[in-house]
Amino acid sequence: MGGTGPKRGAANPTSHQTSMSKLSVPNLVQQGKLAAHLYDECDVALSQLNESFGVPYDAARSNLTNDLVKADLSGVDLSLFQGKESLFRFPEHNANIVVRITKSPTAHSKIDKLDDKIAQLEQKLKVAKLERKQLIDQLKLTFKVDFITDKINLAFSRIK
Repeated sequence: MGGTGPKRGAANPTSHQTSMSKLSVPNLVQQGKLAAHLYDECDVALSQLNESFGVPYDAARSNLTNDLVKADLSGVDLSLFQGKESLFRFPEHNANIVVRITKSPTAHSKIDKLDDKIAQLEQKLKVAKLERKQLIDQLKLTFKVDFITDKINLAFSRIK
């Protein structure tokens, strides 16, 4: 890791300064190679960081969550851990643990009736989206619509 690639923190030589005349396949491949190199370095560093800090942090977070669930079930007032006066404010660590509690209503016939209505509307929405997709596919086959680029996304992954 490090040493052979571009200097981290330096101005990116392949930023938006690329002019239209430089947009060629070899230039794009070179930019892709640079991005792949930096992805590799970042991925390796993040993996090492996760092993050192992420795994213990995730375990501590999971343990705290489980203990808060148990405390709630046993009647502890969890509002003590919320807001500006939260007992989970730790200035010495420059950290505040935000406790978000989601509550669900107990069963009620009026709520159940509305839930059924929502389920029916969601089903109608699914059907309408499917009809739209089929219409687009049909129009595409008959060349009655053109497709333009909305946006381009990149995803980096490891070669297996």
